[in-house]
Amino acid sequence: MSIDPHGTPASISCGEMARSLEPFLDGEFEGREEAELSRHLSECEPCRTLVEREARARSRLRAKLREAMGPGSPAGTAPAGLQERISAALDREARPARRWAPWPVSLGAVAAAAAGVMVVLATQGGADPLIDEAVRKHARDLPLEVNAASVAPEAIPGLLASKLDFNPRPPAFRAQGMKLMGARLSQLRDRPAAYMRYELPRGQVGLYIIDDPDQRIGGGGRQVQVGPSTVRMVNARGYNIAVWRRNEIVYSLVSDLDEADLVRLVETAQAAADR
Repeated sequence: MSIDPHGTPASISCGEMARSLEPFLDGEFEGREEAELSRHLSECEPCRTLVEREARARSRLRAKLREAMGPGSPAGTAPAGLQERISAALDREARPARRWAPWPVSLGAVAAAAAGVMVVLATQGGADPLIDEAVRKHARDLPLEVNAASVAPEAIPGLLASKLDFNPRPPAFRAQGMKLMGARLSQLRDRPAAYMRYELPRGQVGLYIIDDPDQRIGGGGRQVQVGPSTVRMVNARGYNIAVWRRNEIVYSLVSDLDEADLVRLVETAQAAADR
């Protein structure tokens, strides 16, 4: 994929559409990424059939879950407040204009589905929604629009900057064996962002760069002092995330590294910035 200078969404493959199916139905994509997927669906009948089939399956599951939560059923004896919250979750539409039901539970026993809803309701809240979205989008492993195999790594920030209102200059990581693989434009809720993916000897990390002059990205996580910066360490969805600020720019580094290894990686960037 490549960044189109005219802003036209880049094309994606059927395999990429299949990998993005569930979050697409959940309404988790926004802006450019949603446009890319929607354009593919408008042009590809097999993928459109796949999406519609999965949407119908989710709709049937919702109907069964409503029935299971009704009066006289074992689940129907749950406290009224819990039943109301589950009903609200069933009624909620992630995108009012979208026909497909945004229900993020795979097909299975109705009892298991009901338990899954209760877990989601019990664990929501408290986390910075921007950070949570960064983790979800990193986990999707979407294709890169600029590949370091065909573009010099030092030229990548400039290509992204031409589409953003800020310069997404990444920190100078000094970890041995760390290599920039490429980048893409992204969006975290209502914030345009640059996303850069790095390869390490033991895996990959994703870096989101966001302009945050009004300091809307909140607190949370455990604070660690790394050089002159206060770094917030957060764990979400099985990933460790390091978040820190340089003036108006916020960096969010998402990784499956151990927290200690992630802190050492951030330290290399802080040491380079202080030179």
